[in-house]
Amino acid sequence: MKFDRTAPCGSVECECKLENGKAVLEWAFHLVQDSGETAQNVPVPYSTEEERNLLRKEKGCILLTLNGRQNNTILECVQKLCEEEPLQSILLQPEFWKGIRRPYLYGMEAVLADEAGNLQDRIQGQLALRCLSCVNRNGNPEILLNHESFIPKAVRYTLPEMGTEAAIQRQMLEDLQWMLKLGVNCICLEEPHKLFLQLCDRHGFLVFLKDKKQPGYVWIHGKKVRFPAVPSPSGEEIPVFRGKSGSLFRPGSNCPTTLFYRYQAKWSDTPFVHIVPESIQRLESGNFAVLCYSNCDRVALYSDGILFEFKDGEEAFLFREIPVRTPSIMLTAEGEGCCESLSIHKSFTK
Repeated sequence: MKFDRTAPCGSVECECKLENGKAVLEWAFHLVQDSGETAQNVPVPYSTEEERNLLRKEKGCILLTLNGRQNNTILECVQKLCEEEPLQSILLQPEFWKGIRRPYLYGMEAVLADEAGNLQDRIQGQLALRCLSCVNRNGNPEILLNHESFIPKAVRYTLPEMGTEAAIQRQMLEDLQWMLKLGVNCICLEEPHKLFLQLCDRHGFLVFLKDKKQPGYVWIHGKKVRFPAVPSPSGEEIPVFRGKSGSLFRPGSNCPTTLFYRYQAKWSDTPFVHIVPESIQRLESGNFAVLCYSNCDRVALYSDGILFEFKDGEEAFLFREIPVRTPSIMLTAEGEGCCESLSIHKSFTK
């Protein structure tokens, strides 16, 4: 008997409930029994009579240890393999995983030992303690993370398929950095991937899986929490991170589309400003108009290096009647400690 290292959510799963400031934890373990010809996956605690028969003769146990920030032991648990009731434990002063703003992870070790205490298998990893729930407020569903309101900023993501394992991992890490820049806090997947889930825990992203039975998504670490198919009040669908068309990136490129900057203006807290190249239009007056996306409250536009106008607002800033005195349209947009420049020949506006 060994730990099942192929389990999508890992060999050890923990369901966390928050009660009066305490964390009530319920543990589940995924094992595999190799009989020589076939490998049988076995959960502890077991749920079927067949699994019970597989574990009935097993006299071993699982020893679980959680370590805190200073590598100090804060929790130890022991579970018999043949036990049909789940293992539970309580933490009085838990450090919760709080998403992007504080993705705290505990160090975890689980040991599989036989009846005499001899080591059979051991796994090490990290564990996020978090409580996710959904409540109904005035007829509208609201997601709570650790009993605090959680506003989802989600993208649909397809795992990289091409390249070596190292190249796929690099692409995952690069994509997660783009998501942090965008202001994303949760990711919707079609299929689970063990390494990607670990990276999401480390960076602070909640992960939801496509529900195969009905529209929408379910939280991968707790099937009781559903994620709506259309999460935004404006009725927009969840944007596709990478795809052939209509996604946040150009196909086969690391260059974001205009849609990326529109969502960045809506979601991100880091000041930025972006001039939309395809928005430049020549007006009947001979002057030009341009659209800028920004999460700043005020944006200044410069033409040929000379201040043209200030605009107050949010997300989208439209400037009109911009004079251009040279063959090239040279614009600079400036926000709160950020700026971006764009140069484009007038011939592209005809």
